[in-house]
Amino acid sequence: MTGTPTAPLFEPFAPGTVHHPLAAPLRPVRAVADEVRVRYPTRLNAMALQPGAIAGDHHLIYDAGEVVLSVARYHHVRVRRREPGAGLLLDPGVRRPELVEHAARIMCAALGADPDLEIGVDSDRLPVHAGFGSSSSLIAAVAAAVNHLHGCPVDRADLLPYLTGNHGEEHGGRPGLLTPVQCIGGSAASGLYPGGLQVVAGRSTVVLAVPVPERLTLVIGVPTSLEERPTDELMAAEVAHFDRFRATGERWAPTIAFRMLHEAMPAALRGDLAPLGSLVFDYRFRMGSIENCSFSHPGLTELAGEVESLWHEKAATVLALSSVGPAFFALTDDPDRCAGRFAELDMDVIHARPHNGTYEETGTPR
Repeated sequence: MTGTPTAPLFEPFAPGTVHHPLAAPLRPVRAVADEVRVRYPTRLNAMALQPGAIAGDHHLIYDAGEVVLSVARYHHVRVRRREPGAGLLLDPGVRRPELVEHAARIMCAALGADPDLEIGVDSDRLPVHAGFGSSSSLIAAVAAAVNHLHGCPVDRADLLPYLTGNHGEEHGGRPGLLTPVQCIGGSAASGLYPGGLQVVAGRSTVVLAVPVPERLTLVIGVPTSLEERPTDELMAAEVAHFDRFRATGERWAPTIAFRMLHEAMPAALRGDLAPLGSLVFDYRFRMGSIENCSFSHPGLTELAGEVESLWHEKAATVLALSSVGPAFFALTDDPDRCAGRFAELDMDVIHARPHNGTYEETGTPR
């Protein structure tokens, strides 16, 4: 069932707007260098823990929780100090300047520092609005680099909710402005906490971070017919499905919580991802998640029915739609079979390794 939203979408806002100030006290701010370079991983979102919490207007605070896989596709960020009063300067090659500016300004606001910085970003190619968290991971990458330049005075446990509570993406219909989008924390967590698999619970709190076994790799399928849509259009389409998200949460959240706490997480700590994979599959393919996300791409539900065969053939340890899609992914020890199936379904195939570390400081330019 679909319905109209019970609350309007947030109003657009200017890059650098702080909705929720940093709550925790800073560590000492110290200049560690005149320039830092970091690479920050992206992520795949396997599932939400409470999908009903995604729906509605909660002033940028969302307690839905999520299971994410950190991906070795990176944002490469360079931040250099400028003279006091020189202001913020973005490299002309920055492809998403509103997001980079927003990240730099909110991080400087948290630090109590003037944004006298020069910033460059070179991101590994990934489709936008396909389920990779490219927007939120870009903001996290730039913010983490600015924090790193100042000696990391904001602890990762405080930085994570600060970023999720101040998230926005390019509006689309109103250039130069951002629109609020639900952000749960997985994109930022993937670079701030070690472990290729992470469980993020309420208020952007990482409750599990474990490495992905080396034998497993990621195969991602993106429909070749994907058309990039502006954020405001996608958000309006998602709002029309909010009743579905709420209904799924009301029915399945207790089951998800029990299986996650008593089956999936303990097994993952022992290196066994099978119970987690089973829960993710049920959530996506049996509890209505894919139908809820059908607004993201025409024919998504039918495509899922074709993708599902990989699970029944035991070709994947984890098989899921990522976020609201339309990208599907398999965590697998049989990448050729998964890649072949995605290609048969007219999907572009991306191979990637899980990233089992945190963001990394890099030396020489790429």
